[in-house]
Amino acid sequence: MNRCTGYTILFVTMVSLIIISIVEPKYLSDKNEFLKNFVNHEFLNILGVILAITLASVANIHLAFNRIEEKYRKKGSLVKSRGNLKKATYWLIALFIIGGIVVIIKPVATSSDVSVAIFNSISLVILLWHVLILIVLTELVFCIEPEIIVSDNDKSES
Repeated sequence: MNRCTGYTILFVTMVSLIIISIVEPKYLSDKNEFLKNFVNHEFLNILGVILAITLASVANIHLAFNRIEEKYRKKGSLVKSRGNLKKATYWLIALFIIGGIVVIIKPVATSSDVSVAIFNSISLVILLWHVLILIVLTELVFCIEPEIIVSDNDKSES
């Protein structure tokens, strides 16, 4: 997925959820039992699990980048990929922190169905953003090719 597609999905979802929050807040407010029981500690649990698993995967991708650079003896050849990996990781951490703030502030700052619906919408956008980052990292993993070293014996046999 390219950057434009990801941002378009986020933007369209965000605008749609805000419109629904204002026009028909009952669908996204705490009158929706699922969202009432989800946008609390359960939401943070899901974000935390995604973050923990993804950080381990990011470490493996980073090590794979090191092996590739060592093999071809071109240190710094994956600067753009490393930068994107680092950016995605920091966004996951930032989104986890923002999710924590949303969960803490929601009970205090909400006085109407519309405000509750907006906080729930923010949570859904954060979750979607996490999923989009996971998709990008998964695509990155599949771009890393196997390193097959051909020996002299293999060349003579073919």
